[in-house]
Amino acid sequence: MYIENILLENFRNYSHQEIKLNKNINIIYGNNAQGKTNIIESIFLCSYRKIF
Repeated sequence: MYIENILLENFRNYSHQEIKLNKNINIIYGNNAQGKTNIIESIFLCSYRKIF
């Protein structure tokens, strides 16, 4: 299964964010405390439906 896009509404430090993903490779980069881990966490929560 491929994730085509992510829509975050009031999740952690994102009030509204839509991310379109590429089927082959995606690189998440940015400065410290910009929300990179929050994007990974949102994928985890949708996949497993529990908090790690």
